[in-house]
Amino acid sequence: MTARISTKHATEIPVKRVPRTAAALMPGVVLAGTAACSVETTPEPDRIAVVGTLPPDTDKEQSKKQAEAFRSWVEEHGTVQRKEAVGRVDRIIGEWNEHTGNACISTDIDGDRLKDPLGTATAIAEAFDDWKDAEQGYASVYDVFGNIMIANHRF
Repeated sequence: MTARISTKHATEIPVKRVPRTAAALMPGVVLAGTAACSVETTPEPDRIAVVGTLPPDTDKEQSKKQAEAFRSWVEEHGTVQRKEAVGRVDRIIGEWNEHTGNACISTDIDGDRLKDPLGTATAIAEAFDDWKDAEQGYASVYDVFGNIMIANHRF
């Protein structure tokens, strides 16, 4: 399985998945803590910052509310594929507004149980892009194990 670093209007770059211990040792690729999904650390447009594993959820109630609001919006406005994909969203960690932000989207995607897990993750990122119409921001999608699937999809 591969993860993709993607930005809207840019070429997607396949990235081979590495074990968690190796990912933690890769300098410049893995950022520690929840700061990677905060407004203060929004990556510059010419810099790609990747969080290899899902950051800790410091406000589980809020992240569940955000996921519910997202699923409700997609249920009303989304395509059949997006509705199915977004049903797998468990939590959305991060902050954003009309100007900027980062979102870390936790899902129940397990690569062994889905025919196209990367397609499902892509549909989630694209639906998030439609849901949040900010000037700039990034959404990353994580699997059930907390591993990155889609990194920095620009919204």
